[in-house]
Amino acid sequence: MSKVTAQTITYIDHSRDDRPLKTTIWCPENLNLAHAGTYTGEKHPLILLSHGSGSNRISLAWLAIPLAEQGFIVASPDHYGNTFNDPLPEQFKRYWERPRDLSYLLSQLLQHYGPVIDQKKIYGIGFSLGAYSVMAIAGVNVDQNLIKKQENETLPADVVNQMPVFGKLTKKVVEADPAEVPTDLKDERFKKVVALSPALGTGIDSTQQTKNVDIPALIIAPGGDQIAPIAQNGRIYHKFLPQAIYRELPANVGHFIFLPVKKNYAAADAFWYQDAPSVDRQQIQQETITAVKKFLLS
Repeated sequence: MSKVTAQTITYIDHSRDDRPLKTTIWCPENLNLAHAGTYTGEKHPLILLSHGSGSNRISLAWLAIPLAEQGFIVASPDHYGNTFNDPLPEQFKRYWERPRDLSYLLSQLLQHYGPVIDQKKIYGIGFSLGAYSVMAIAGVNVDQNLIKKQENETLPADVVNQMPVFGKLTKKVVEADPAEVPTDLKDERFKKVVALSPALGTGIDSTQQTKNVDIPALIIAPGGDQIAPIAQNGRIYHKFLPQAIYRELPANVGHFIFLPVKKNYAAADAFWYQDAPSVDRQQIQQETITAVKKFLLS
C-alpha cells in the first residue's frame, strides 16, 4: 500500500453562475500531480466522490484514503450550497446540479492531469443524494413528477424533528419544477458507479428511466434506513437495474452508516453518529471498502 497525499483546489464553473467546486484530491504519495504535464509513467484510475445532502467533501475520506492507497486518484468536491458549512435552500432543491458538478469536475481533472489518468477507468461513488448523482451520470433519469407525489414520504416527521434545519432543507427536492429538471445527465466517460444508501428512488417507476445505464453498478443499501428507506430507494434502483450488484445491509443498520466514525460526539450529533448497540460502523465501513475495491478492480 502506498502512502497518500491530499490537496485542495477550487474550480469555478463559469457556465453556471461562477459555481465554485472546492475539491480535495487524494493520490498515492509517489504521484506528483504538479508534474502531470510531463508524466510518462503508468496511468492511474480516477474516482469522483459525491457526498450526501448537507454533508461535505471530507465526509467520505474514510473511503477515499484506502482507495488512494490502492493506487486510485480520488477527487471529492463540495457540492455548492448543498453542504453543512454553506447551506443554500435553492441548491438543496436543485439536486440535478450535483451530477453536472461531477461532469464539470471530470473535464477539469482531465484537462489538468490527463497524462496521469487512465480514461478507461473513471468511476463515480456517491452516498445518499450523492448516490443519486452517480446513478444519474450512469444514465438513470428520475421523474420529478413522481418525486413531488411522494412529498409526505420523503422523510418521516420524527426524523425531520431530529434535524430541524437539514430535515427541512432535504425536503426541498419536492419543490423543484419538473420543467427545470434535465432529462439526461448521463456522462459516457464514467465506466462504473457505486451507490451507497441511494436516494430519490421515489422518482423511478419504469425501466424506461434506466434503459440508458450500460455500465456496471454496485448498490449498497442499509436495511434500517429511515432517510432513504430501502423499499422506496435501494430496492427500487435494483428492481429497475436488475443487472446491478446489490447488497442489502441488516435491518438494524441506518442511513448514516457511511458517515465517519466518531467515538466522542456531542449529544446533539448522536443522530448522525450513534448506531444501534450491535452495529459496528467501523467494521461495516471496512467491509464496504473491501467490496468497492473488489468491484472496481474486477
